[in-house]
Amino acid sequence: MEGSVLFDSRIAIFAGRFGSGKTEVAVNYAVRLAQERERVALVDLDLVTPYYRTRETAQILAQRGVEVIAPPAATRQLHVPAVTAEILAALQDRERPVVLDVGGDEEGTRAGLGQFSRSLARMDYILSLVVNPYRQHTSTVEGIAQALEQIERGSGLRVSRLVSNPNLIEETTLAVVEEGHSLIEEASRELGLPIAFICLEERLAREVPRAHFQQPLLPLVRYFLLPWE
Repeated sequence: MEGSVLFDSRIAIFAGRFGSGKTEVAVNYAVRLAQERERVALVDLDLVTPYYRTRETAQILAQRGVEVIAPPAATRQLHVPAVTAEILAALQDRERPVVLDVGGDEEGTRAGLGQFSRSLARMDYILSLVVNPYRQHTSTVEGIAQALEQIERGSGLRVSRLVSNPNLIEETTLAVVEEGHSLIEEASRELGLPIAFICLEERLAREVPRAHFQQPLLPLVRYFLLPWE
C-alpha cells in the first residue's frame, strides 16, 4: 500500500519485547521523519540495551538530521538532572518532533517512561507496540496481547498502534515476512488496533512492490550491529 508511515502526532513512542527490533524501527522512523523536518529528537529510554550511546552512532544519526538524547554510556540511569531536563525540554518543544525508544517489558517501560508518563499523558503522542512474531514472547496472539498489557501497565499510557516487524534477520525471506505478518494481522483484529506500518530490511524492501501489503512500508537500514552480531 502506498502511503506515509509517519504519524500525525508530534511524539512517537516505540516499545517492544527483546528482539522485536523496536530500536531499528525507532531509528529508521526518526531518520525518515528528518527527511521532512529539519529538527528531530531521538530519545533513548531503554536502560537495558544502550545502542545509541557510542559517539559513532550519535554522529551517524546527527548527519541525517537526528539528535540523540540519551544518558551517558557509563550509566544506565535516567535520573541524571541534566539528562532529565534535556528530555523534558524536547517533549515540551512543540516545534520539534520526538521519537522515543522504550524498554519492552513492564519493568523496563516503567523505568524508562515512569517519570515522564504524566507529562506525556497531556501531550499528543502515539505509543506503538513493535512485534516480531518470530520471538518467543510474541509468537502468538495471546503473547502479543500480554506484551501490550505489560507496556500499558508499566507506562500508564495507552498503546494505539501495532508495528509489524516479522523477521529472522539474515534468514528473512518474503515468505517469512508474509507468514509472520498474517499473525500480526490476526492480533490486530483481536485487539482492535490498527497496524501502523510493516517493516522490511532495505534489500528485501527494494524487491517488494509497495502495494504488496495493505499497510505502508518502512524499509529498515542497519545503522549499527546488535550485541550478538
